[in-house]
Amino acid sequence: MPDPALSVTVTSLWFSMALLSAGYARTRNRSAWNWFFSTLVLGPIAVFLLVVWPPVELREKVRVQASTSGDAPTADIDRG
Repeated sequence: MPDPALSVTVTSLWFSMALLSAGYARTRNRSAWNWFFSTLVLGPIAVFLLVVWPPVELREKVRVQASTSGDAPTADIDRG
């Protein structure tokens, strides 16, 4: 029968690793929630992939004005 203290320790380390990978994913412009759940399921494999894969480049937003009048609405458009 497994030791309950060991189970709690391993579970807390696994959960901590998932939290840290989610934080690191945000610094690489990736979804924190996706990487959190991926790390919960895959563990160190997901962390390795997160570290090895290049960061996602941010899309450039361009503000476009509907007309030349000053009170016209503007829109943000993603370029990418």
